[in-house]
Amino acid sequence: MPIYNFSAKKGTTEIVKSSLEAESEDKAVAMIEAMGLFPIKVTENNSESTAAKGKESAGRDIQPKREGRHAPIKVSTRDMDALTWQLASLVKSNIPLLRALALIAKQTKNKALKAVVTDMENHIKDGELLSGAMRKYPDLFTNLTTSMIMAGEKSGSLDQVLYKLAEYREKEQEIRRKIQSALAYPAIVVVAGIGTIFLMFTYFLPKLLKLFEGMKQELPLPTKILIATTNFMSHYWWIFVIGVLFLIAIVGKNKSGSRKKAILDMITLRIPVVNQFIKTAEIARFSRSLGLLLKNGIPVYESIELAANTLDNQVLKDQLAESSAAILNQGCTISESFKRSDVFPEFMINMIAVGEESGRLEESLSEIASVYEKEVEQTIKVMTSLIEPILILLVGGFVGFIVFAMLLPILNMGGMGG
Repeated sequence: MPIYNFSAKKGTTEIVKSSLEAESEDKAVAMIEAMGLFPIKVTENNSESTAAKGKESAGRDIQPKREGRHAPIKVSTRDMDALTWQLASLVKSNIPLLRALALIAKQTKNKALKAVVTDMENHIKDGELLSGAMRKYPDLFTNLTTSMIMAGEKSGSLDQVLYKLAEYREKEQEIRRKIQSALAYPAIVVVAGIGTIFLMFTYFLPKLLKLFEGMKQELPLPTKILIATTNFMSHYWWIFVIGVLFLIAIVGKNKSGSRKKAILDMITLRIPVVNQFIKTAEIARFSRSLGLLLKNGIPVYESIELAANTLDNQVLKDQLAESSAAILNQGCTISESFKRSDVFPEFMINMIAVGEESGRLEESLSEIASVYEKEVEQTIKVMTSLIEPILILLVGGFVGFIVFAMLLPILNMGGMGG
């Protein structure tokens, strides 16, 4: 029976070189995989056949070389959260990383994500680390994630890092879901209100207001306003539609780092109440991200830069970039650099200063994040309780004005007749 020499991967970095007996090369590959290894190269230990085939066919490369960064792929946040939790659980159970990725790829129903996981597995088989494989997909794995994974690989605590990332993602999604659920009802009321008013002005009111065309008496001012608005909307309704679409395009999702997003973020920070809510939510996210990075040994200036990239507001992100530069170039502490910007409240700066002096900065940042997350939740509750009745009053008041403007001439006629 032929003897085959092979090179195979064990885990993420360890290379095993040995030999075994097998009926064929394919059988040898199957036996290597059954041993929990991932074959890289298999060569038949036969000097005569090797000499006949030449040096080029002395062995077979099992894993082809992979290309660099891949094209953007869209995967839902829920699927990415599930991937992180599954990978953390499997690695913590001492299942080899490659085997864990193979299991996840087999169980994943999302075809795009299955292809990503399989490709990551192949990159690791080629000798790359998990962090390197993840960097091929920047749209799915942020710099914060890949940096954390790299730190875990260097320290040998990949399982712990994966669990922390999974918990971090879960907390982020929890806050995002609360904000979305708080805005869902007001958004439905606004859309329904705008749709109702549009239909009234373009379809119903033009027919009803014909009743006043033959009236000889002077129409009241509210009725005149209603007639003028209805005539404009019935003839130029397309201007209203274009205006709404333009507003959606402006306020809708904008590319990070674009000038339009920076302008909109600056405007939102100048709106009373809204600016405080945005700052609170962003500070909570930044504090949790920074504490997580520092706890895993990422340098301070790099941690601030990575944590800043998790923010959505471009203005706050730019100010944090200046703080990172001050730490790197001037040797400032975090609390000193944050004092120079007008982003962070006094409470946060004092907590960070205490954490730096006591050597428990990570714990202080975690406490800051918890405090501001609770404040965000409380603000959401207050805003929800206030926005709903305000919107109902606005829509009801508008409809009430229309009814009043239509009934006023009829009531005046009744008064004159009396």
